[in-house]
Amino acid sequence: MISTIKNRFTNSSTMDMTKGKPYKVIIAFAIPLMIGNVFQQLYSMVDTMVVGRFIGTNALAAVGATSPVVQLLIGLIVGLTGGLSVVVAQKFGAGAKKLTRKSIINGLYLTIAISIIITVLGLLLNRALFELINTAEDIIDGALVYSSILFIGAITTAIYNYEVAVLRAFGNSFIPLVFLIISSVLNVVLDIFFVVSLGLGIAGVGIATVLAQFISCILCYFYMRKSFDVLTFEKDDYKLDMSLIKEQIRVGMPMAFFQSLLSISFLFVQSALNTLGNNEVAAYTAAYKMDTLMLQILSAFGTSISTFTAQNYGSNDFDRVKQGAKSCLKITITISIITALIVYFFGETFMILFVGKDESEVIRLGIQYVRFTSCFYIILGVNFVIRFVLTGVGQAIVPLGVGILEVFIRALAAYYLIYPLGFTGMTYTNPLCWGVSTLLIALTYPTLLNKSFNKKYQRLVENYS
Repeated sequence: MISTIKNRFTNSSTMDMTKGKPYKVIIAFAIPLMIGNVFQQLYSMVDTMVVGRFIGTNALAAVGATSPVVQLLIGLIVGLTGGLSVVVAQKFGAGAKKLTRKSIINGLYLTIAISIIITVLGLLLNRALFELINTAEDIIDGALVYSSILFIGAITTAIYNYEVAVLRAFGNSFIPLVFLIISSVLNVVLDIFFVVSLGLGIAGVGIATVLAQFISCILCYFYMRKSFDVLTFEKDDYKLDMSLIKEQIRVGMPMAFFQSLLSISFLFVQSALNTLGNNEVAAYTAAYKMDTLMLQILSAFGTSISTFTAQNYGSNDFDRVKQGAKSCLKITITISIITALIVYFFGETFMILFVGKDESEVIRLGIQYVRFTSCFYIILGVNFVIRFVLTGVGQAIVPLGVGILEVFIRALAAYYLIYPLGFTGMTYTNPLCWGVSTLLIALTYPTLLNKSFNKKYQRLVENYS
């Protein structure tokens, strides 16, 4: 397996996922992604540690309160670039170089336009959103400072995410890992410099994050320009192509809205959580890092199976798509079980990373949360595989439907679980959402997958007749 990974990424800047044993190809692509995602989460944890230990519990609660508001808008970027990469991967898998180049350029236009809108909306609406979710007065100023800095840097975040998405569409998940490691190390160093040395507080954490992403963006651009022959653009490639724009909107925007709808659903949860007290907010902020870490691991395999599916769907190998889905499902279920066991036995050690040992109530609440939710990671793993396979064949409307469903579930959970049961109700909310949305996706999966295959087959018949 090690030699497979090495060969995949040292002999070429791209990976052809239409060849080789599906499980080996998926793992070889996913491992750099997984390392990168975990590394990214680790430096996010360092942000949290620096805030909690060097600024204080209120500052930790302020950063936690920004999460659903920032993700409401930044989530649009993540979802959009992921959707755009599906279109690029399909063109690349079909061997259509000119269409691949035009897809990349037109996708960049969409990415820049959306990021500008996000910056404007974020700066205009962040205070209103914080007030809407009952953010405490003693933490709202810190939340405003942190979120405003992230919104100002939204265009850098957008372009970097798009560059990485294009690299992954070509089957290259190793180079994004290299840039991410560089960015992560810079982020940690800058965190310590801005917060500990300069005493900039929460603002320092935000500045460090944006600056680290900006450097990654520049490095990624120069690498892509130098390494990919397919990215030798011609004058005609820069023209706005409305047919491609429509295709990218059809695939990308449902994924973008899915991410934002998830954030809307978390706004209901955060609103209820904010009424419980700063200890509860701080405990959830730290404990949810464990869920986020698991999400990053599963996301690596989700991106892997999405790229695998898109390339093989583009080359019309439908049986290989199904084989890849089964292999990825086995892998994610195994990882989910192992992670749940680790979380259960080492939950207290995990919590102490974020708060001092004297914060006994925060630690107790955090352990309660991670031990319960980790038992449901296996359901989340199934969710990711099914959803990303459907995304890879262009069925992006499903994530949108799931996003809408989760808004309703979390809204109901906030009022019927969190308000009456307190933090205990909080621990039930995510597993409930994961279970219901996974059931919905599993029921629609066979029909939607076959629908995509039949549509592609009919198109092939028409082209040859």
